[in-house]
Formats: sequence, C-alpha cells, structure tokens
Amino acid sequence: MSAPAKDLTPLVRPQSIALVGATPLESNKLASWALGNLLKHDVPADLYLVNPRYDTLEGRPCYPDLGSLPATPDLVLVLVPAAAAIDVLRQAEALGSQAAILFSSGFGEGDRAGSPLDLELKAFLSDTPMAVCGPNTNGVINCIDRIPAGFPPYAMADELPAGNLGVVSQSGALVSSLVQHLLGNGLGLTVGFAVGNGIDLTVGDYVRFLATDDRTEQIVVYAEGLHDAERFFAAADEARAAGKPVHMMKAGRSPEGADAARTHIGALVGDYDAFAARCRQHGILMAHDLAELAALPLARGRWGQRIGVLSSSGAMAGILADSARQHGFDVPPLGPAAHSALAERMALGDPRNPLDLTGQSVVDHGLLPAALEAMGDDPGLDVLVHGMLIGPDTIIDKQMDSLVAQTQQGTPVAVYSTPGWHSVDYPKLADAGIPVFNSPDRLFRCLAEWEKRRHLPRDEEPQTWPDETLDDLLADIASPACAPAEYAQDQPAAVKLLGDGLDHKTELGLVELNVVPSDIAAAAARLDARRRELDLSDAVVVAQPMAEPGIELIVGTRVDPEAGPCVVAGLGGVLAELVDDVAIAPAPLSAAEAHALLDATRAGTLLDGYRGRTRSDRDAAAEVLVRLGRIAARHHTEAEINPLIVHTSGVTAVDVLSGGR
Repeated sequence: MSAPAKDLTPLVRPQSIALVGATPLESNKLASWALGNLLKHDVPADLYLVNPRYDTLEGRPCYPDLGSLPATPDLVLVLVPAAAAIDVLRQAEALGSQAAILFSSGFGEGDRAGSPLDLELKAFLSDTPMAVCGPNTNGVINCIDRIPAGFPPYAMADELPAGNLGVVSQSGALVSSLVQHLLGNGLGLTVGFAVGNGIDLTVGDYVRFLATDDRTEQIVVYAEGLHDAERFFAAADEARAAGKPVHMMKAGRSPEGADAARTHIGALVGDYDAFAARCRQHGILMAHDLAELAALPLARGRWGQRIGVLSSSGAMAGILADSARQHGFDVPPLGPAAHSALAERMALGDPRNPLDLTGQSVVDHGLLPAALEAMGDDPGLDVLVHGMLIGPDTIIDKQMDSLVAQTQQGTPVAVYSTPGWHSVDYPKLADAGIPVFNSPDRLFRCLAEWEKRRHLPRDEEPQTWPDETLDDLLADIASPACAPAEYAQDQPAAVKLLGDGLDHKTELGLVELNVVPSDIAAAAARLDARRRELDLSDAVVVAQPMAEPGIELIVGTRVDPEAGPCVVAGLGGVLAELVDDVAIAPAPLSAAEAHALLDATRAGTLLDGYRGRTRSDRDAAAEVLVRLGRIAARHHTEAEINPLIVHTSGVTAVDVLSGGR
C-alpha cells in the first residue's frame, strides 16, 4: 500500500525558513544566491541563517547549527555538500521541521545510482514525515507570496513572475527558459517546482498539490522519466476534475533522449508513444518544445478541425494553409454565402480559402473586418487563422481591433506573427484571449492539442470483464500445433522450431512452409539438425496446418515502465521490422479504441479492402486486441502474436511469444 500523501503547504508557504550553509552575498555561491533572493523579495517569513563559520551574515545573526535556533523552522534549505546533507536532514527531522529542500547533487544521478550515499538518503526519505524536495534541485518558488526558496534565474529578477499557472519541472536548469516563454505569452506562475531527482516528492505529488491550490488555474509539466507514473496520472485526473488543464512536455522521444533522461535523473524512461497515448486518455495535452508548452495554456473557448486562413499576404496565406494540412486540419472551400459576400467586397484577388486580402487591405481598412465576418459566419469553418505582417502601427492596430471584434462574436481566432513577436507584443490580442504564435507549425500543433480536448473520454464507471489468460485466448484463435509424427491432416503444414526467444524463425532457417503431409518427416529431420547446429536444446519441432491467406498483423502486449500495460498492433509477418508500422495504446481497450489502434497504422487501410481487395474481418482483429488489453491490464502479461492472420471471416494466430523479451 502506498504511503499517504504529504502536506506540501510548509514547503510552499512556510512561516519560517532556515538556510543551512548560508554564505555572504559577496561570495557569489549558490548558497548566497538563495539568501539573496529571499532578501531581495523581502520574504514574509522568519529567516534563520545557519553556518558555524559566521556570527552574523548580512546584518542578521548566524547560528552554528539547527539545534541553536530560537525556534523550529517550518522549512529547511539544505545548502551543504552531499556528504553532509543527510545529517542536516536528520537534525531537521529531530527538531520537528515539516519540510526541506535538498539542493545538493551527488546522490542518484548517472553512475551514482545505488551508491552508499544514494541508498542512505533513500532509506531516510522512505521513513521521514518531512516533505523533501530534491536532491539535485534549484528550489521551490512561490511567486504569489514572494517566497523564492531557491535560485533559478527567473527568481533572481527584480519581480517574481506571478500569475495563475503552476509549473513542475524535472529540470531546474530548463525551468527559467520555460518561464521566459510563458512571460512572452503574458502568463505567470503561482508556484514553480524544480523536482530534481524526486526521491521523496515526485512529479505526481506536486501536480496533486496544484490540483487543490485555489490560486492555480492550469498546470504545466516538464518531465524526463517518471518514478511515479500511476501517482502522476491519478493527480492529473484530480486536476482535470477540478477544471485545471494539465499541459506537458516529455523528453525521451528518441533513444538518445531517453538515455540522457536516465543519466540526468536516474529514472526509468519508457516508450514515448505509449506514454503520450496514456496522457491522451487522462486529458493531458502534449507539447513538442518549450515554446509550444508555454503556448498551450493560451487556449480559450472552442476549437475545431476546419480552418479558415486569411492574410494581407498571399504567400503567408499559402504557408499557413500548407501547415494546416500538414498537421491534419481541413482548409475547405468557402460556402456560398461567404463567397458571395467577399466577391462583392473585394476589388482585387479571388474570394477563396486561404484568402489573400491583397494590397487592397492596406488602404481599405474595412476589408479585414468584412472578411472576418464573412468567414466567421461560414458554417463550414470552425477556426480562423490570421497571418499578421509587419506594418505601420495604425494599420496593425486596426487589424487587432478587427480580430478582437470577431472574437467577441464567438469565432475562435489564432494569429501567426510573421515578425516572430509574442502575445505581449500584441496587448490587445492578449487581453482578448487571442493566442499569438511565431511559428505556423507550432500554431497548428497547439490547435491540434486543443481540439483533442473536445474528444476527451468521459469518466465512466469501471467495467468488469471475465478473468482470461493468454492461453484462453490462444485456445480460440491459434493454429493447433503438434509433433510432426502426430500430424493427421491432409492439408499442407508449417513445420518449425518453437522455443523461448525464437522470434526470427525465417531468417534463422527455423521454419518450412507449405510442406505436404508426405514430406513432414523429412522437414522435421532437417529442422532438428538445424536445432542441434544452433545448440537450441530447449526448442522443439512442431507441425501445424497452414493458415488460410489474409492480412498479416503483429499484435501483442507490453508493460511499459511509465505507461503501464499496453497493446501494440501493426503490419506483421516477415516485414514487421522492415515496415515498422506499429501503434500502441494503454490497456484495457474498448472496441472503438481497438479499431482506432488499427486505423493508426497502414493495417487499418488494408483490412478495409485496399484498392478493391476483399475486406478482412477487422471486427475479429479488434476483438483480439480487446482481449489482449484485458489480459495485459489484469495480469501484466507480455506477449507477441506475429503473424495474426486476419481472414475474410475470423483470425488465426500463427506464432506466439510470451513471458517478456
């Protein structure tokens, strides 16, 4: 049973703070930065400085140790080297302090994982009632209450960037860059948490705190590898239930990125696609980069799939249309009413989508509002995207007024700034909730994520299903195998070796296909010789009837370290690895989700009867995926069926690997 959640209030809003390892500001060390930030922002908490080398620091008394303090501090900032840090934590616990921030690195990063010091810290943290942030962190910054308990660069500015976003980052070095992007969008923070190694308090703990924090309206997360995936998703569900969107960027999309994350924070990193699919189930919007992550909180109102594009530059209108289509949006023709209204209004150019307002818009300031109104009233369009150019302030101001007015009519509007400016550079747009982007691709990636919010799964009662094992499933769909001498059918057979880890039989010469019954004994002898040649002592030779032809899939289950039990599906057979056309989804699956998983690969098109071919029984294939999902969710079974042959009626499992690989 997991330990109860710790109270993070003393970590975020302490009434008293002790700095152990405090140093003079002039030393320009990390410990001095932490002190300088607290003094600069006139922290509304009692401040105790601890360092046996000083009697006073910055005009304040300095104590030799925590036991010498006049009162027990709520929060202890541990600013000493790793070797001395655990003793400080023990002293803080003995005094009754409720929270600590352990800034030191040198515990579980890289090759230090499992070191004596790392194990000692983990043992202490597993049993302490204190809420401990870190190690390897740069602190917790409460921007609303002016309590900068740390030293990220954004906390060293003259003003803390107060706002309504909670930020959780596993990278302390990266968080200030993220905050800079947020500021460019006119956004600010309630609290910024730098998780560090997250041995005690994890990403999920911070998200849960923000989900219940009255002042936080949205949550932004940067993560690399999660020790606490289930806790994180449960916290995200709490945030969603409280009406607080969670936006996330996750490192590890490539093998190299996953390796970097493991080295940085010592965490297991799973399959990115599996994790992203799990996030979609929990309503978490995903970003590709920091700028996109900082833009996701800009969403207001409804969005949609059908895009109306307009700009005073035909080139820019075309670029935006290209990007829209690239990201899966429709750029449909104008409806008759919009076409007619624009034809009457435009002296130059053609009324179409994407719309080039031409040079007429420079002198005819009524053209843009007329175009916005016509396209905004078009029932075939969901969203308008405007390409904002460089121009005289008077023209740009009138364009902004027109965009704001159309938004007030209920039309979703997004803007691409061709000069590369941000929301704060267009205050009228920012105040009206119109998102501004300096990249067309980023604009449409964000629109795609916002559009997903309309299709989030509804919270449903947990479903129950019969307890089933992989053997139960295979009993229904597998081609029966037997010893070659026992093969009693009159149809051709597949003769092959079966054994643990034998997943490339064709390449290894371990299978013979379409063997007529009279040749089975000879084929079995050849394979037995091959078995001895490769020293496959645990493998056995079997024969099974050749399956009827059909579409060959690879399907299976996987237990991901972050996403949990998952189902995979894609094109299979001998081309599975060459084609690399596999999609993944968290288990269990509904029938609709199973069909969507098939449609996420080329297999879906083939099953539907590509180019006049006979349709295959995709319902039977989807049922296999549903059953695999239930088995994976209940038993955490790892298995692979390759190929699963989908016929015009029914399916056949030809080759199965199970037990993890």
